Amino acid sequence: MNASKLYVRDILGLGLVISSIMVMLGVIFSILGLFNYLSNEVSYATTYFQTAIPLLCCVMPSILLAKVINKPQWVHDIQTYQLEAAKRFSQTH
Repeated sequence: MNASKLYVRDILGLGLVISSIMVMLGVIFSILGLFNYLSNEVSYATTYFQTAIPLLCCVMPSILLAKVINKPQWVHDIQTYQLEAAKRFSQTH
């Protein structure tokens, strides 16, 4: 285990957060589109739905990133590396 894997996991975690936010925005736009559709504002509803569809396509990358980040062996290796790094730091100071 080296520091590069730790940084890769952090970057993947950032990608997971961004994808999750995009999915939440897609859900919000879908709800707004539904409200507009039910109040007979079809032109606004289509705009909201057209905005929501690409954002909802981020569901699969979010699921895949979550599975990659939470592999048990990877989590164990990173925790071990962080513990060793903390021990080395405490010994030098």
